[in-house]
Amino acid sequence: MARFLLGAGLGGVAGGITYGITQTPPWWWLVGLVVAALVWLGKYAADLADVFTD
Repeated sequence: MARFLLGAGLGGVAGGITYGITQTPPWWWLVGLVVAALVWLGKYAADLADVFTD
């Protein structure tokens, strides 16, 4: 749950910064969702990378 909240918070911050730079809706939504997904799934990606390096 903590990882989800961290991802949602960081995604919101990234989307807000992007909205401040460019106010076209697809970009700030996309940036926010990508950042949130990277935080949510980052642990699994790191575990997967460990499998390939062994």
